[in-house]
Amino acid sequence: MDGSGVRGLRLKLGLTQVQFAKRLGVSASLIGDVESGRRNVSANLRVRIALECGAGEDVIETLARAKASSKLVF
Repeated sequence: MDGSGVRGLRLKLGLTQVQFAKRLGVSASLIGDVESGRRNVSANLRVRIALECGAGEDVIETLARAKASSKLVF
């Protein structure tokens, strides 16, 4: 998962960066930095996102691979 994946999930949930950060228990600046590519998505953040979105990390990785291969349209 990269920053665009984080942004896509956040937008799908209909949340601002501040709201998403609060739900994940991280700072809004972290979310902004990840979405803009200034910081990588850490393993810890991946787990927090997976738990918040109700999906396991394996599901998120599968979606990321599918998006990268252009087999799914988001």
